[in-house]
Amino acid sequence: MSWSDPTEHLIWAYGKVRPEKPTYSELAQHYIAGSLKLNLGGTMPEFVPTVEPAPHTDQDMSITSEHDKHQKIIIMHGLLGSIGFLILLPAGVLSARWGRTFTSKWLRAHQTINQTIAFPVITLGWIIGLISVFSQEGRHLFDDIHQITGVLLVTLYYLQIALGRYIHRRRENSTPTMGPHPPSNVLHVILGLATIAIAFYQVLSGMREWKMSAGDSHIAHWCHLLWKIWVITLPVAYLAGLVLLRRQFFQERLGMNPGVNNYIPLFPGDSDNRTVFQVSNDSDEVLNKSLGNVRIPQDVAKKDLESSLPLLRDQRT
Repeated sequence: MSWSDPTEHLIWAYGKVRPEKPTYSELAQHYIAGSLKLNLGGTMPEFVPTVEPAPHTDQDMSITSEHDKHQKIIIMHGLLGSIGFLILLPAGVLSARWGRTFTSKWLRAHQTINQTIAFPVITLGWIIGLISVFSQEGRHLFDDIHQITGVLLVTLYYLQIALGRYIHRRRENSTPTMGPHPPSNVLHVILGLATIAIAFYQVLSGMREWKMSAGDSHIAHWCHLLWKIWVITLPVAYLAGLVLLRRQFFQERLGMNPGVNNYIPLFPGDSDNRTVFQVSNDSDEVLNKSLGNVRIPQDVAKKDLESSLPLLRDQRT
């Protein structure tokens, strides 16, 4: 301002979120801003009228109600997305990593968690996210990294479901020459781990946007704390399961499937466990008929007979 021109040009802005007390707290973007001119060359009037604050109208109450409704939609979106991507999907991954060397039911548990349970949860959470955007007249559609990453994350999840079903159908129609780890299986593992890693970033960015828009520091604080604990615990649990890789590869070399009978088909593609021949359970009767008139102690003859059969010899060793 100069003495010749007593007019002061000012800019103003305000936001809805109050910064926290620490100096390192984040500042939310201004909700609205503008400029004004302040004339300092005039004189003050003798009487300054007071202005009574305007009473709250129905329109103000409607705006407040719409804001609260929008916040509830965002909370529901974040809750379903976090449960689907950071609880259900990791549970399905750990069931496959830890259970495949101990029980044949690991695949059923993996499919049930990742597809039957997680699919509706993740899909509903994504739809609610779209509703939260369109409820604001689409002013912020795909204009930030959170929304772009969300579309990428959901797309990866649906591709994982399709790839898993393809692997399962291919395994049902597999031939004995097919290896235990075709490229599609390796890709399935890599995409699964990448999906969960991106989900951690996505949930963190969503909590930051929520905190910036709502300013609810108490909920955001414990959400960040749980996120930090889980982002350390989950990788440790998965890496600990890699200790079982040696056991897994050993079982695969022997053609073992934990929890079921190891049936070797006579012909490729023969998956029906049919009886080829029957042997009487009365081993003593069979032994007496085979010996005839030869006078050999029965226990010695029985031991020699079992040792001459390859299958029985392998089982005894």
